[in-house]
Amino acid sequence: MLKKQISKVIHHKFDQPIHCPMTHKQRIELEYASHFIPYLKILEKMIGRDKVIESLQELAYQETKGFAEEIVKAKGKNDLSLFKEIYDPANPENQDLLDVLTWEVGKSIEEIFEVKVTECLLAEVFLNAGVGDYGYAAVCSDVLFTKLVNPQIVLDLEGTMMQGKSCCMHRFYVKPKE
Repeated sequence: MLKKQISKVIHHKFDQPIHCPMTHKQRIELEYASHFIPYLKILEKMIGRDKVIESLQELAYQETKGFAEEIVKAKGKNDLSLFKEIYDPANPENQDLLDVLTWEVGKSIEEIFEVKVTECLLAEVFLNAGVGDYGYAAVCSDVLFTKLVNPQIVLDLEGTMMQGKSCCMHRFYVKPKE
């Protein structure tokens, strides 16, 4: 009886897992297509498209900066191996990425690391809503993330799926020493 009472105190019903089977696509659509994107469209009517994009970029900067600091601290490194770890499909810490992206690792040598993203659930949702530019501003922070993790690592990104490309080709490399 005491154990049951303690359990109730520690674990509130709102903190319990929902018992609702939901696909990754349904979750992303719920988060973005049914709430966030419609809000952005209302905001656009009030302040204009450019201001919405500017505010999304600021939000992305703040979130990306915090995440970059957090991951460097947690991993204790900021070299190219960190990016290889992030994009390692066998790494169980990558489940959030695996839920919304499909990618292939290309060249992976000491100074260069290439990743080709072939499917992006976020791009699909934003593009279907006709607001790929909002999606790009809000969630495509790979170049910024790379600079914040280590300014000596460069990410060449030849366009993104969010911008209408067929894939996102990431090419990370260490700047040559001057």
